[in-house]
Amino acid sequence: MNRRNVFLFFVLPFLGAFVFFSLAVFLQHRGLKARTESLVRGQLGATAGILSSAVSRFLDEGLAPEAALETILAGEEIYFVALLDADRNILAWNSRFEGYLPISLAEARDERAAIIDSPAGKILSERIDLATADGRRCSLYLGYALTGMEEMIAVSRRTALLLAGLFLLVGALFFRILYRLQSGYLAKSREAEAERLEKERFREISAFTSGVAHEIKNPLNSLALVLELLGRKAPAEARKDVDLGKAQVRTISRVIDRFSSAVKAVRPDIEPLELDDVLRLAAGNLAAEAPGASPRVNLEFVPGVRVAGDRDLLAQALLNILKNAVEASPDGAIRVAGRRAGNRVEVLVRDAGPGLSPEAAARLFEPFYTTKDKGMGIGLYLAKKIVEAHGGSIAVGRPAGGGSEFRIDLPGA
Repeated sequence: MNRRNVFLFFVLPFLGAFVFFSLAVFLQHRGLKARTESLVRGQLGATAGILSSAVSRFLDEGLAPEAALETILAGEEIYFVALLDADRNILAWNSRFEGYLPISLAEARDERAAIIDSPAGKILSERIDLATADGRRCSLYLGYALTGMEEMIAVSRRTALLLAGLFLLVGALFFRILYRLQSGYLAKSREAEAERLEKERFREISAFTSGVAHEIKNPLNSLALVLELLGRKAPAEARKDVDLGKAQVRTISRVIDRFSSAVKAVRPDIEPLELDDVLRLAAGNLAAEAPGASPRVNLEFVPGVRVAGDRDLLAQALLNILKNAVEASPDGAIRVAGRRAGNRVEVLVRDAGPGLSPEAAARLFEPFYTTKDKGMGIGLYLAKKIVEAHGGSIAVGRPAGGGSEFRIDLPGA
């Protein structure tokens, strides 16, 4: 699945769900606020009706307006109370906010209920008209503190924001995981495609090499036999030329054997090995093939480090890498070191040559790729095959001090 499909099938539905969730929370919040205000208005209206009857009775009994309002603020919900005459003159009032009356009651008001902003928060104001027995008309104003409603709405708002944040967090985590899975899937797909192409190329090379080796080996064996017989009967002055021909035949045979070994499947016989023994064997093989280069190889042994592998195959892989290092640095020292890295084993081979270009480093382990005039591009390719057959990996880099460094990762024993 590509990124466009991920966006269409995952991101857009998630954004739609988030918008729907936010709209639902917003509508629920508004509905809660409206229902709460309606309940408070109903409660305040009922309270105002009861209190107006009491105030009217007190006035009929001849009590002063101040005395009539003394008991009105006994309830916690009532914030202020005021009694006005028919001309909107204040006869008496009382307030919980240090004698502060939140509204200008001297002004006429047409609406019976209104929400007022005050230093103590929002207050619901209710007006009810009353008449005394002697015909006087008055208006009773009550203020109901909406602090509890505001706290409840604030809690609802915080809860909605928290849920929205959790929704976004879960979505972000989900898409992060999805993105990593998608990236891993695409990377594995690219690796699988590259591996498939490499296998197809390898099969083509293997078939071609096997055919060429078969066609050359038979006449080459006949030529070697003819040169052997000719060497026995040739005069002394011609034997030098015959020996040169025999040497060239052996060289061709070795080249064919190397090509054949490069295309054969590697099947290691895995057993626990001391890494130092493998390094010694590789160094000994190098001394046999290139005696002059052997003294420049510095082995750093680490006793007790064991590796799971085939002794001869691993030594062959190391030999190919050592020969490449020796050729890359004709006068420099070669450092070979092994170490334990968790449950794995690392072998480092570092030369003192000029180093590799990025292009050469990327293609160094390809079959038949070489940067040398007389190279065939088989040794490092075969080393890579051997290492990978052991469940390991091989890479080459350019360290800060110059030269090239081969890093071989193998399973520990």
